Amino acid sequence: MKTRFKAIICSALSLFLGGIGIQKFYLGQYKRGVLYVVFFFTGIPYLLCVVDLLRFIFMSDDAFNTKYNKDYFNDEYSNNNDKYSYNNELDSDKEREVYANRFDNAVEAQYSYVDDIENKENAKNNYNTEDELICKALQYHSSINECLKSITDYEFASNVRQLNSLFMCVIDKSKNCEDKSVSRRELGKMLEYNIPTILKLINSYIDLSSSKTINNNNIIYDIKDSVSAVIEYLKKVLENIQKDDIMDITSDIDVLKTTLRKGGYI
Repeated sequence: MKTRFKAIICSALSLFLGGIGIQKFYLGQYKRGVLYVVFFFTGIPYLLCVVDLLRFIFMSDDAFNTKYNKDYFNDEYSNNNDKYSYNNELDSDKEREVYANRFDNAVEAQYSYVDDIENKENAKNNYNTEDELICKALQYHSSINECLKSITDYEFASNVRQLNSLFMCVIDKSKNCEDKSVSRRELGKMLEYNIPTILKLINSYIDLSSSKTINNNNIIYDIKDSVSAVIEYLKKVLENIQKDDIMDITSDIDVLKTTLRKGGYI
């Protein structure tokens, strides 16, 4: 992946060497690079290197990625594989064993746009359509998926993917649970404010990224920071749900042993 910083370094190095167009070779513009080398003695490539250097210095990272990394992003979106595994995001080996498979399945199922219509039908079959809480959560999950199509910043898109996968894990945990269960209570809380708000912020990011009229870097940074905060929040929610599940299992084991002792079987 090409970076703006390296393009600046290559442009500066080209100036130091007389304008031989190293930045053009770095950006994959080989024909232009050859022309720079051939005509560097005229001084024109030197002036063009100055223009390139200034342009890269004042260009935003998003604008650079949109112009020079478009093919890279397309390849990343088309190759939906183990790259987005979240094993390294969890806090312990025990948590990774619990959530790794579920995260991978969520990514594979929810980020394939080729079979989008079929996925929606499968989601309806997997969940009770009369369960308003689950249906509402799935609508937000689908809306966040749609936003991903308009995000060109690879790092931010990866964070949004992770957020949506964690959100899907909470939805899975809430399926067929009692209304008073921890998972459904947590899901209900996040649907009241956190998830609708983060969806609004993601849409605002898309609008601000395409705006050329104002300097909005600070707002965009705050939006990215908010997404990271919600990711940590969802991890904590899943951790609490897991602890509650373990408590239920422990309680069932104790009741079973007590029953067997009363019957004289152990």
